[in-house]
Amino acid sequence: GIGIDKNLQERLDELFSKNTEEKVDIGFKIAASLKQDRESLNKWRSEVRKNRALEKAAREGTLEVDLDKVMDEWKSSGIIFKDIYKAAELYGIYEDLYRHGYFNPCVDLNVAYPLGDDMIAPVYRGNIIKPREAASAPEVTWTSKDDDLWCLVLTGLDSHLTEEGKEYLHWMVGNIKGSDVNSGVELANYLQPFPAFGTGFHRFAFVLYKQEAEIDFSAETRSKDAVNLTERTFSTFDFYKEHQENLTPAGLSFFQSDYDNSLRDFFHNTLNMKEPRYEYIFPEPVIQPWNRFHPHDKKYSFNEFLDQHRDPKDIEREVLMKKLKHTHPYEGDTEAYIKYPLAHEDELKEILPAPVGQKSLNPRQSFKIPSWRRTQILREKGKSGYYKSTDHSELRRDPQLSQ
Repeated sequence: GIGIDKNLQERLDELFSKNTEEKVDIGFKIAASLKQDRESLNKWRSEVRKNRALEKAAREGTLEVDLDKVMDEWKSSGIIFKDIYKAAELYGIYEDLYRHGYFNPCVDLNVAYPLGDDMIAPVYRGNIIKPREAASAPEVTWTSKDDDLWCLVLTGLDSHLTEEGKEYLHWMVGNIKGSDVNSGVELANYLQPFPAFGTGFHRFAFVLYKQEAEIDFSAETRSKDAVNLTERTFSTFDFYKEHQENLTPAGLSFFQSDYDNSLRDFFHNTLNMKEPRYEYIFPEPVIQPWNRFHPHDKKYSFNEFLDQHRDPKDIEREVLMKKLKHTHPYEGDTEAYIKYPLAHEDELKEILPAPVGQKSLNPRQSFKIPSWRRTQILREKGKSGYYKSTDHSELRRDPQLSQ
């Protein structure tokens, strides 16, 4: 029988339907002390807002704020973990790592890449770090008891070249005692980010797991002699599923990275492969065939009819060259002083003189400049048609200089 098609709203609801699968908290429960800190913080905020002296100082720009104290309050109140959770949700970290699972971070995981000259590139919540900055292993610290055991994992969520939904294992250290990464067993040595050219920003996530006891991670060991991307293929979901009885995610930090020129040598000499490059293939320009010699629409001049069968890039190049002829790098349009560019239009209508001893020529057919060329000159001077792009706008100037 005849069916009823869905309307636009029904199609949108189907396309963007929310995942009805219930989310599972796989992390530690939020400590009661943190909840109390949040309540006290909200109470403190309401009291501060009633302080007129502070409000006046803030309005007049005389209020001094101790940023170190603000940082301490941010961490001690637990708001830092709430912000990390919100950022991870925004960037889809939990969904791509654990599918329907998530966790509330409860350990302040500090990650920083050394850059030399006492400079570092810290990892926060989705900030950008270039591959050349992350070429070597970072310094990772957190607060822990001496007898606690931890496992640190770094994966690339978007970098896999062959399998959709898979990750690359960039670093893994298990059975870490306390907060000393060097005390653990390095199961996979550090592998720098390598987002391919043209693929945009890739996410890289550090996850710190709390271990209940020492774990045999021999199945997760990767070769350290050479980098094998097939061997580095990883799934955080499968890893956690295998060890969920003894592992609980507690800390999270992640960053983004995109391609830079340092990766060319990395692909060739470290991965021993041709550098992958993804580029948009632009469609060929549509050039009308020469079916008829005369234009169908009389409003087009002869040269415009011919231009329909040319590559648009050639036309744009010609227009640009003409614009550059009257463009100064500092002063802009060198023809800007011409207030009335079409004031001498009659000069273009000069007629050829009659041959000696013969009658004068037909004035409609004896112009020195043909009509199509006159139209082109007028459009060029008036900056219309093809020549709209030759119009100059005012140069940006320092507002202080114009006062």
